[in-house]
Amino acid sequence: MGKFGSFLGQAKQMPTSQTGNRSLRSPYFQILVILVLVAITFAYSNHFSNSFQFDDSHTIENNASITQVDVVRFFTDATTFSSLASNQSYRPLTTLENAINYKMAGGLDPKPFHVHIFVTFLLTCALIFFFIRKLLDKLHFSKYNQFWALLTAAIFGLLCVNAETVNYIIQRSEITAALCVVAGLVAFLSGGIWRKYLLYLIFPFIGFFAKEMAFVFAPILLLYFLIFEEEVYLLHFYKKAEFKKCIVSLKKTLPAIVLTIAFYFFYSQMRPDTFFPGGPSQYKYLITQPMVMCHYLLTYFVPYNLSADTDWQVFPSLLDYRAIIGIVLVSALLYLALKASKQKSTRLFSFGLLWFFITLLPTSSFIPFAEVLNDHRTFIPYIGLTIAFVFGTKYAVDKVLGERPMSTSTKAFLATILLIFLCGNIYGIRERNKVWSTKLSLWKDVAEKSPKNGRGLMNYGLALMGKGDLAEAEKYYLKALEINPDYSTLNINLGILKNAQGDTAEAEDYFKKALELNPSNHSNNYYYARFLARHDRFEEAQGYLEKAVEISPNYQLANTMLMEVYHKTEQWENLKDFAQKILKDSPENEKAIKYLKVAGERKSEIALFEEDIEKYPSAEKYLDLSLKYYKLGKFIKTIDAAQQALKLKKDYPAAYNNIGIAYYELGDYDRSIDAYTKAVSLDTSYQLAKNNMKNAIKAKNLDETLAKSYTLLKTSDDFLNYSLECYKQKKYEACIEAAEKSITIKPSAGAYNNICAAYNQMQLYDKAIAACDQALKIDPNHKLAQGNRDFAVARTKSP
Repeated sequence: MGKFGSFLGQAKQMPTSQTGNRSLRSPYFQILVILVLVAITFAYSNHFSNSFQFDDSHTIENNASITQVDVVRFFTDATTFSSLASNQSYRPLTTLENAINYKMAGGLDPKPFHVHIFVTFLLTCALIFFFIRKLLDKLHFSKYNQFWALLTAAIFGLLCVNAETVNYIIQRSEITAALCVVAGLVAFLSGGIWRKYLLYLIFPFIGFFAKEMAFVFAPILLLYFLIFEEEVYLLHFYKKAEFKKCIVSLKKTLPAIVLTIAFYFFYSQMRPDTFFPGGPSQYKYLITQPMVMCHYLLTYFVPYNLSADTDWQVFPSLLDYRAIIGIVLVSALLYLALKASKQKSTRLFSFGLLWFFITLLPTSSFIPFAEVLNDHRTFIPYIGLTIAFVFGTKYAVDKVLGERPMSTSTKAFLATILLIFLCGNIYGIRERNKVWSTKLSLWKDVAEKSPKNGRGLMNYGLALMGKGDLAEAEKYYLKALEINPDYSTLNINLGILKNAQGDTAEAEDYFKKALELNPSNHSNNYYYARFLARHDRFEEAQGYLEKAVEISPNYQLANTMLMEVYHKTEQWENLKDFAQKILKDSPENEKAIKYLKVAGERKSEIALFEEDIEKYPSAEKYLDLSLKYYKLGKFIKTIDAAQQALKLKKDYPAAYNNIGIAYYELGDYDRSIDAYTKAVSLDTSYQLAKNNMKNAIKAKNLDETLAKSYTLLKTSDDFLNYSLECYKQKKYEACIEAAEKSITIKPSAGAYNNICAAYNQMQLYDKAIAACDQALKIDPNHKLAQGNRDFAVARTKSP
């Protein structure tokens, strides 16, 4: 095992001069540094293309603020951190990092984010090395201090549990905070002007802007003074001699404490009032956390059953056996850590273990969070636990060996155990990277490991729906609904699913239920509005979109759709004002720039699309254009656009399907069936075209039946009923002709109403009004005629 094996178990005190910078030039050491870098890079080499996950949606993907690098706004407006009001915390440095990576990527490409985070992670590992080496040098630990420091940094860098923090993009804040905390400790231990002029505080101060976890710098520094500079026996801190040392340590830490308290008050003022950690009662959360701490300790050594979203719940009572076991175990470990502060040989272990517990307190104490535990919360605590593990093991080995020198076989055994531990973690990291690669893989893992987590089951269903497996998605949604019946987001997703299945009535019920459960949620308002807009209910959609934007001004999806609705309904002034409002905060927002120009030129949606397709034609664009014409009832143009698509893409089944739909609406069933037949011949699995063909064949048969029955018509009622059947089949000209035949035999309000309704469908509103007037002359109380007349009048008045 060479030099790396030789230092295991040796800790004779050496003068500082022998552990200076020259030790870093050792070829053995430099080879090990390269091996460690290669190992960490290899471990994470399969993660750089992993997708955005979980809270990345509201902090990055749907957060309009990060589309511009606006440093001043980030540091003065905490709402820029997230589009979700309850998650808007003051973390401007994290928002700035996201904006820079967004700019580098030219959009939502996760790779630049991952590269940046990984570099930050490597720098953090490097700073851990420098911190441990400086600390060991100060303690005159051994002549192999650089190797011990490298071992500590390597173990931390290769911890499997840290894979969540490295993969989970928005949790970059944990890594940045850790980097700043450790950088502050390195600067402090460097002494000189760093300590004399308190310049070491620059680094934790920067970290405060990344995440609140950087607040732990002052407690860690206090712990350093207590254990290493004042050598306090912490178990007897209350005794006079030890208590004096505690006061001295506190005074030395005072600058860091004052800075932290001052920043906390500033932070409290900057954080929006809408922020809500989302947890249950403080009491239940607090009694659960000792067992959570034990779980974190166990997964450090055995990273089993790791889940991005666990199904842990708070314990109902202090009498719960899990609460009791957790309190007993944590108390025992704290006792051990405090007792270990007495001897020089165990102070590093004491320091590391207390670091672990102290830095868990921000998330594992009386502040209740929505999730009982998260693996990324252990990033900074695991630095301390790694120190405790390395130097606790070192102490244990020394106790077993006593004064005997370590044999070659013992060194080989220890080195083998270490390599197995590191290689096992490397394998674990790569496997966790695979889990985090896509939404489908991540939430499948959560659903399997946390089957009682309604949110996890829902998100797996959402991932399944994304790949088109609606039946399986519904299965997981319904499982989640059993666990969390009042989960508004789940109801939204069920609404989306039911709409995709064609059940619009049930879909709308789910959307309304979600809004009933949580009317102030911006995404609930947005998704219901999107549903309404897709069913051409623009006026209703507009109201919900405006509410979504009011709740969350940075919510990019709602901003874009509201401009689309204003455009579709040709509300030029509203479109102009809203686009200008967006551009005030995001001057380079491409959508807002586009719509501001559109508002000025007053170009309709279809005109704009026609212009774009003329400049940049494609089969897909012509297909979209044909659908737009179809929605406008312009069926000849629908056919023309689809035929243009076929010129650019000869074998395009969707274009033939659109042609079939248009001919169907025009009543030309033979051509409709012919188009559908071509679509199915190109794609035998094209179920939509198959269904449409069945409808066309049915309509053709009915049409033929109607044609035969026409020769048998004799009475006014016969022609009136025939007229109604023609209307149902969208044969409006035939409907009018039959109604007029009915009138020549015997005038009736019903026949004139049929003529009015047919002209309405043909958008000949003046003729429709004239027909309804005749109906109302015969029967002033004819409600259908009055309704059809009102419809026609309203259309003549609309722009």
